[in-house]
Amino acid sequence: MRRYSALEAQVRALTARVAALEDRLEIARLMAAYGPAADSGSARATAALWAEDGRYDAGIVTLEGAPAIAEMIATDPHQRFIATGAAHIVSPPHIELHGDRATATCYQLVLLRNADTDDYRTWRVSANRWEWARTPTGWRITARYNRLLDGSDAARALFRTAFEEGNQA
Repeated sequence: MRRYSALEAQVRALTARVAALEDRLEIARLMAAYGPAADSGSARATAALWAEDGRYDAGIVTLEGAPAIAEMIATDPHQRFIATGAAHIVSPPHIELHGDRATATCYQLVLLRNADTDDYRTWRVSANRWEWARTPTGWRITARYNRLLDGSDAARALFRTAFEEGNQA
């Protein structure tokens, strides 16, 4: 009987570890989808990453709700950026799970094409914090914070949050 108890405990521990790996992988997959969705102008696909009442605080503008995020993708200046060539690149994230909630911290680069020289320039490099919730339809962004890495403390503070919440590197 004790042998089965130990085996059951191992199976439970392995099940929990696999579930955590699957959650991390799904969050990373969704984050990787953001750039291609935004750069293709797919407003619905981009907005679908957010919870219906999710928030996107880009520092210069705050969007409330998935419909506002869809509108941002479907209108200028975003449409002008992608019409000339843009790339929203998200770095591999640092993901922390907290049950049915998670946080992910990463960099984002936005590259813009210069048609005159047929090359790209880095337009923005920012610190990003994504807050996630498990919903009946999967993981969704509840809040995303984007702060320009311009030497001010805002971006560094956003990064520090990932480690000051008791998270490990």
